[in-house]
Amino acid sequence: MTTAADIRDCVLKRAADDSDFRARLLADPKAAIASETGQTIPDSIKVVVHEDSATTAHLVLPPSPAQSEEELKQVSCGGFWW
Repeated sequence: MTTAADIRDCVLKRAADDSDFRARLLADPKAAIASETGQTIPDSIKVVVHEDSATTAHLVLPPSPAQSEEELKQVSCGGFWW
């Protein structure tokens, strides 16, 4: 069974090793992830890929506690996304 962590690790490794895949991931994350893993991300999930640089770092906050239980399940292990 492939876990969300396995998929994430696969995508990150491929992006580190393959500049063409990295460019596709930045341009169209869902399509790039689907082509690499065979996993389709539901329309209800938005995927945004950011690239750190020497002068820019991104901080990702966890979901707001105000989100519903169903929303939290969807963005965690309850659905595809990690």
